[in-house]
Amino acid sequence: MRDVLLVPDLALEGWRSMDRYAAALASRIAGLTAAPEARRIRGLRYQARYVSYPSLLRRYHPAMVHIADHSYAHCLRSFPDVPSVVTLHDLYPLEVLARGSHGLRAAVRDRLLRWVVEWVRHADRWIAGSGFTAGEAVRLLDLPADRISVVPYGVDEAFSRRPAEGEVARRREAWLHATGAAREARIVLHVGSCEPRKGIETALQSLGLLRAGGMEAILVQVGGRFSPAQRRVADAAGVASAVVQEPSVDEARLVAAYHSADVLVLPSRYEGFGLPALEAAAAGLPVVSSGAGGLREAAGPAAPTAPTGDVRAFTAAIARVLGDGAVRAALVAAGKAHAAAHSWDTTARLTAEVYDRLALTA
Repeated sequence: MRDVLLVPDLALEGWRSMDRYAAALASRIAGLTAAPEARRIRGLRYQARYVSYPSLLRRYHPAMVHIADHSYAHCLRSFPDVPSVVTLHDLYPLEVLARGSHGLRAAVRDRLLRWVVEWVRHADRWIAGSGFTAGEAVRLLDLPADRISVVPYGVDEAFSRRPAEGEVARRREAWLHATGAAREARIVLHVGSCEPRKGIETALQSLGLLRAGGMEAILVQVGGRFSPAQRRVADAAGVASAVVQEPSVDEARLVAAYHSADVLVLPSRYEGFGLPALEAAAAGLPVVSSGAGGLREAAGPAAPTAPTGDVRAFTAAIARVLGDGAVRAALVAAGKAHAAAHSWDTTARLTAEVYDRLALTA
């Protein structure tokens, strides 16, 4: 019988994908227990993450520990000499460190990042959510490739179940009404944050080119907040009034969003995986992405890609999906087949196999 303690991210982070990953493992792997403190701790984020949480974890004495997110690798200090696994999701912070930064706040952040990265190296085994991230771990962290297991993420069945037509119609009508668009307007969806690496500027500029070319379209951004600079891009592209933003939605509304839109765009410059691409594929929503990082693995081999820096090429890819019924139908079918091969049951099974291999060598 396994005795593995799973250390999830703190709930106060509000990281939906990380919460979903930890919950999927905890509910499917026998002998795995998630530390309940993750959902109970409140207070200042840095104090909770770097001091309170590791301190409370010291009360546990498992046979093995699994840090569900490398951002919490410092929690390994609470488990000296305990065999350990760390899941690597997105190593973009290492790119931030490489560029350097200015200011006291950035200096404190970078120092903490370096400290956490050093703890990542203390693990006995690592799980990477994509082949891309596994390669980055070898390249950037010099981790031994033979101790890294690629275990793809799953997608909840809820995303493949179409909501009631009334709910889909209400979502579309609300977006169209908010922008003053006609009923036949096309809805371009972006899911995720609006931090610079997400390339939201390309989505806004592409919307401007689509509309300038005679296609009535609007952009719905779910999960982020535009920066002042991004709002200026929207103004310059002439699309400020054709954009709807929903910074926070529950899962039911997110599922409905995928089923109510016409295309998902992900023009990111870097992604460890890109779970929204897989969720959209499950929902039968075509995806156009930059293909950066792990996005090709997330969206599937059939999904069209274009460089985020080439706005005209990105716009052309979107226009083809929206304007060619045969292309769209093929992408929907390919996306659903791709998503069907990604279940949380498979993710849990492959993760349990990592535990068992470690147990044999610990």
